[in-house]
Amino acid sequence: MEIVEGAYHGKVVVPEFQRSFVWGREDIEEFLASVLQGYFVGTFLMLDTSPDSPLFPFRLVEGVEEANNHANPQKYSTVRLVLDGQQRITSVFYVLYAPKIPLRNTKHPYRFYLRLEPALKGDFDEAIVSISDWDKRRLSEIQRAVRKGEAIPFTLLADPRDFRRWLFREQGRWKDENQDQLDALYSRFEQFMVPVVHLSPSTRKDNIVDIFERINRTGVSLSLFDLAVARLYPEGIKLRELWEQFEKEYPEIAGLIKPEFLLKVIAIFQGKEPRKGNLLDVLDELTAEGFRERWSEAVEAIVLAYQRVRTEYGAIKPEWIPYTTMLVPLGALLWELKQAKAGQAAYKKLDAWYWGNVFAQRYDSAVDSKTFQDFRDVMSWVEGDPPPHWLRGLDVRSLNFFDVDEPRSAVYRGLMCIIARRGARDFLTGQPANLNECQDDHIFPRAVYRKTYPEVDSILNRTLISRETNNRKSNKRPSEFLRECLKGHGNNLEELRKTLESHYILEDAYEALRRDDFEAFVKAREQALLNAVAMLLGQTASMSVEDRG
Repeated sequence: MEIVEGAYHGKVVVPEFQRSFVWGREDIEEFLASVLQGYFVGTFLMLDTSPDSPLFPFRLVEGVEEANNHANPQKYSTVRLVLDGQQRITSVFYVLYAPKIPLRNTKHPYRFYLRLEPALKGDFDEAIVSISDWDKRRLSEIQRAVRKGEAIPFTLLADPRDFRRWLFREQGRWKDENQDQLDALYSRFEQFMVPVVHLSPSTRKDNIVDIFERINRTGVSLSLFDLAVARLYPEGIKLRELWEQFEKEYPEIAGLIKPEFLLKVIAIFQGKEPRKGNLLDVLDELTAEGFRERWSEAVEAIVLAYQRVRTEYGAIKPEWIPYTTMLVPLGALLWELKQAKAGQAAYKKLDAWYWGNVFAQRYDSAVDSKTFQDFRDVMSWVEGDPPPHWLRGLDVRSLNFFDVDEPRSAVYRGLMCIIARRGARDFLTGQPANLNECQDDHIFPRAVYRKTYPEVDSILNRTLISRETNNRKSNKRPSEFLRECLKGHGNNLEELRKTLESHYILEDAYEALRRDDFEAFVKAREQALLNAVAMLLGQTASMSVEDRG
């Protein structure tokens, strides 16, 4: 915490030759879990230098300028340059001070919360939650949990006085034993120690650069897969060769997943939650022959999952898959259904589970515990039990697609997959489009409407358009482009309407396009997409969406 506080005040800075902050939310969640459990997280390499005549030009840690406009390195006789440890330090700063800057490959900031009950049980995969600022529904849910004393924002941990006041205020809610646990958990976080190697200010500049490059070239920690390779080698199993064979046979899938995905499927088949702490134990339970058999089953499972999301769920390109992590439970479920020679009813339940997860954004956090629970719940549902509790409670009317404008979000990708499943025919010709080559672009052109409607990037104003048609559309207003489209359909309005419907542009939305009425268009298109989602969820979400409030 002392180093992070130093960053807040401008005492700890980053040399200009360092790259920007590139960690994603999953990286941050994993690092926080390691810190809260007291795990070793490596070392930091620092160099003290004068702010007036520094060895290297430097900048504030990312986010500091916004969080503390009084941060001033010049008020210190020496500042501390972070040569190794920038991503780790910046991630903790980001979590504690919540600067309004997006994480890698996102448009919106993320906020981090700690759910207390799972934290007390040591289940940090379930306890640590990150939510995008645009996700009003999930923010509302977690803030309700905060008000109930069931969760806290990580920003509460920035100042020990704030945390202690909160703990005192909430003491009636927790048993003495739980209070002691929470206090110990905070102390572990606040007093977490990371070994720091300090370079002498007299170190030559070229030596410092050489050290920095060597660290970045060799500083890759052992992955779980590396440990599994070592664990299985004495049994005569060359795990790395098995993975290389998978890469050779399924290069597209191998480029999308981590090798650990296959180990997680094996854990599920062995009846274990696929969290890191369990995976090596699962390997110890299996004979060499048993492992090879399970590996083959896991390969088949992952391939089945990938094929289904591409052909049945509309992910026309790998990057459109809402959650690659869902390939693990989906694959395990598909493999089991295949062995059981399950019928259509079972697969419809599987489909409802899949789409429900996408639009509830359940796999944004606590992936491993949800994976195992979902596998058991869906198999029980297939065998005659009620649907999973969360799926029964998923209300389509609570979904808000208007604010969805982040292409990497599960909801954005899920809606684009639904549009792809519908066909998304070419606007000008009405012919089937080569969806693999289509562009994700605006219907009301951004260049024309962004000043009037900041929401022009919403998924409701986007669809799949061929490059050639998109070039023809350019910055034309919808009414003008519609006239061209009608001409391309031989002035057959009925045929044009069919093409528009393949993009979920139904009657009301069509009329709005004719009037160049953006607000009416996105409202009508949202209704069409909500109805589509309700249908995909089947009886689980059979409520009317017409009267959505």
